[in-house]
Amino acid sequence: MAGGHRQPRHVLDSYLLRALAIAGYAPAFVDCAHCGRPPVTATGELTHHRWFNPSMGGVLCSTCRIPGSAAPAPETLTLLGALLAGDWTVVEAAESRHAKEATGLVAAFVQWQLERGLRSLAYVER
Repeated sequence: MAGGHRQPRHVLDSYLLRALAIAGYAPAFVDCAHCGRPPVTATGELTHHRWFNPSMGGVLCSTCRIPGSAAPAPETLTLLGALLAGDWTVVEAAESRHAKEATGLVAAFVQWQLERGLRSLAYVER
């Protein structure tokens, strides 16, 4: 946090994701959380999986998708991966709408893994 120029919501989201990762609950933001399939097109190009579900551990391919899965923007998934990795260049370049969507997915994932709601998240500047 050199210089103190990071947005509080980014710091909190990054902290929450990293804390879960250290505890062994790292979310999958690239390969399918269920089958491990990488996100490639029929032509072999790298892309993003379309679905995200906290109960399944992260992103899901179309085959593994379950009802109730969210369909975040690809930019949001890129941002989530950057928050987990601490890639602040990517995080700071993200649009606010993707940051807001990422914050909601982080909160859902954390609360699912902890098996309880975090009432204090409602009071944090996000």
